[in-house]
Amino acid sequence: MDPKESSYKAWFQCINEGCGAIYPLNTVVYQCGRCQSLLEVQHDLKALAQLDGKAWMKLFEERYKSNQWPYGSGVWGKKEWILSEINHENIVSLYEGGTNLFWAERFGKIIGVDELWIKLCGNTHSGSFKDLGMTVLVS
Repeated sequence: MDPKESSYKAWFQCINEGCGAIYPLNTVVYQCGRCQSLLEVQHDLKALAQLDGKAWMKLFEERYKSNQWPYGSGVWGKKEWILSEINHENIVSLYEGGTNLFWAERFGKIIGVDELWIKLCGNTHSGSFKDLGMTVLVS
């Protein structure tokens, strides 16, 4: 099951509700050109809602650490939620992500959390947590 990626869209949008300026994600823009406010990424939530939560989970589980380019990446396995419009040949990836969760039993007891698990992104094959964001930026 592969959703039609072309139907998913995302864009930059000004956080100032009175402005609401919109910019394509492939535009180099650091702040709103109209009011100089910050921008945030917005997704077409109606399009994403065409699949229910169970269907998304099934799709992501099928892709997890697979050899199907680029979906084996912990980032690009969720491509529709990240940057659906990018062509696969433009993705630069080391198959980042997919690192283990570690049970932090002692620390959990100290802070009063029975089941505390910690994600350590610095134990990737590249040794850098920055790979998760950089794969999207560079791509």
